[in-house]
Formats: sequence, C-alpha cells, structure tokens
Amino acid sequence: MPKIALSYRRSDSSAITGRICDRLIARYGKKSVFIDIDNIPAGTDFRERIQEVWRHTDVVVAVIGAQWLGTDAAGASRFAQENDPVRVEIETAIELDVPLIPVLIEGTKMPSAAALPESFKDFVFLNAAEVSSGRDFHQHLDRLIAEIDDTLAKRAAGTADGGVAAPVTWPADLVRYLIVPLVILLVAHHMIVNALDLSFEYLRAVTIAVPFGFGFALFWLGKRGIGAAVAMAVALGIVAVAGMTVSEGLNSGQPILPQTRFEWKDNIEYAATIALSFIAGHALARPLVTALSRKMRRMG
Repeated sequence: MPKIALSYRRSDSSAITGRICDRLIARYGKKSVFIDIDNIPAGTDFRERIQEVWRHTDVVVAVIGAQWLGTDAAGASRFAQENDPVRVEIETAIELDVPLIPVLIEGTKMPSAAALPESFKDFVFLNAAEVSSGRDFHQHLDRLIAEIDDTLAKRAAGTADGGVAAPVTWPADLVRYLIVPLVILLVAHHMIVNALDLSFEYLRAVTIAVPFGFGFALFWLGKRGIGAAVAMAVALGIVAVAGMTVSEGLNSGQPILPQTRFEWKDNIEYAATIALSFIAGHALARPLVTALSRKMRRMG
C-alpha cells in the first residue's frame, strides 16, 4: 500500500489541498493519504512526529500557493523560523530522501532560492506540477497522479532519488541495531575479561565504540528518530550489562548478582556508557547526513 503525504500551509492553500486530497484518496485509498499531521497532542515534539510519518512515506506532495512562504506578525517570512512546520516538513523529506513533488496552484511561480532556507535551496530546481481550481482541475490531477504513480514505481524498485529503497521493518531494525551490537559486546566482554584477562580499559573502549557506531548507523541507514534511538540505547545498555554479569559470574564461580555497592555502581556506569554512546552516535549522524545530502545534491 503506497503512502502519500500532503504538505501545505493552511493559510495559503487549505481549500484546494482538500480537493487534491479527495482525488488522491479516490485513487489510492484513505489509508494511503496523510494530511494535517500537524494536529499533534500538546507536549509532543512535532519534529519527531513529522519524521516518524515521513519515514514511512513514499511521496511528499508539497502544495505551493501565493502565500506559501508565509509571514509572521513582523512581516518576515515564516521560513526564516526554524520551528515553522512547513519548513520542517520539507527539510525532513530531504533529510530522509523521501521524493518530493512540488505542486504550484492557481498559476503560482516557484519561489526563488534566495527566499528559502539554506537547507533546501535546491528545492526550487525540482520539476513542479501545476494545478488550478477551475475547469482543468481534474485534468491537472490526472497528470499529477501519473507523476505520483511513476515516482511510486521507482520507489518500489529502489531507484527513486539515487536508489533509496522503502524503509525496512521494525523486526529487521531490532536485529541490526540491537541484537547484533549486543552479541558483539558480549563476545568482546568474554574475550577481554574471561578468556584473555586483559585490562578493563579495553572493555571500556569497546562499550563506547560499538554502541556509538550502531547508533550512528541507526540514523544513517535505518533512518530512525531519537525516540527509537533512546529506546534501543536503554535496552542495549541494560541487557548487555546483565549478560556480561551473568557471563562473568558463571566463569568465575562467584555470585551472579552484584554483591557490593561498588559492583552495582560499576554495572550502572557500564550500562549508562553503552546507552549514552549509542545516543551520541545517533545525534552526531544527523548533521553529518544532512551536510552530505546537501553536498551530493549540489554535485548532482
């Protein structure tokens, strides 16, 4: 089932976006079309919500009218504000390599690159569809739907925008970014502590480097947000330290559970090191991936 999201500014194009949504629902089904995802409960970070929805989206249709740039109370462009929802939607689509189709309504021209944030100035070079609300509306939508179908076909084949395939499922991600690093940590612990009796500094280095690398990969390759990173980081830290404790206890013949305050403190520190290293890797990947994507788009 394809997933299509509509990005628009309510004060700019609410009415015609509703008509476009109706046609897309008629073509792809209600469950395939997302609109108004900014209707988010209070206290929720809308950036994470947009990222979560976009990650499972095949095409983002950006509806652009005469007031798309928007203005605040002082008359400045709303795109100058980092927390502008429409800006976040476009930036997130680019960051996650989700195909974007600009739709110019009622004869609107594509804004100039100078009017857009540095993060998506190349947006102006995307080929745009045109839609008007007059007698040609359905003809224009037929052409737009043909463009969406073509993009979906490329997406399904893993060739849209440089060969980015559809997101993998959660079970696959849990194996790649939780089970695999867990096994590596447990094997490394056994070799360093039980088999070779090396300095614990080697174990400390492993508990930093391994989760850091997999946290980085979770964002770069898995394209998962901070919520998933925190959940996996905590789980990895707790399970890895529990496994290390059991392994060391069985090997030495000592009680498996920590017996002193120092031992509990040591275990908690190792768990925290693993979790924080995983989150740090994920956090560092975001600016690096964004910068690399921009560079590749300019080179392309």
